[in-house]
Amino acid sequence: MKRFAIVVFLLALAPPLFAMPNRQRTFRESCDEVWKAAVAVAKGNDYRIVSLSTEEHVISLVAGGVWGGERLVDLSLETGKEGCVASVQSRFSGLAHSDGPDLLARVGAELLARQVGITRDSKEFRRFQNCLESPTSNKKCEERFRKDVAKLKPRSTPPDGSDWWKISPPPAR
Repeated sequence: MKRFAIVVFLLALAPPLFAMPNRQRTFRESCDEVWKAAVAVAKGNDYRIVSLSTEEHVISLVAGGVWGGERLVDLSLETGKEGCVASVQSRFSGLAHSDGPDLLARVGAELLARQVGITRDSKEFRRFQNCLESPTSNKKCEERFRKDVAKLKPRSTPPDGSDWWKISPPPAR
């Protein structure tokens, strides 16, 4: 009887272990913009695309590889009240990998990079992604990224506010 109770108990616990936990994040951008960012992330080195449906805004990806095992990750987008709701389902979330939150963070980073006009292969973007994957808070990473990008943008006026930089063309003859 004791064994039967243990087997029933273990069978009751088994389905939640194999269920795919759902992670969600709402982006203020339109779903079309989030979709473009999600596809760009999916085409990166971290994932391999299994299936992609542009009409339904659904991507199935494989993360991982030979040594750590391949893990299926699904991303779907739908329009919500406050923007675009991205839902990620992944069977794996552990100490070494947290596929759902990682994918959502990468999509958010791609959206931010597009917003400020930085390409994915820039030094600032790579530094931002490395910061997101570290234990540092995402807000601190975003602040540092925005400061780095602001340093890149040329100023329209000199720091002292003078007009010396405005050079008028020579008069026409």
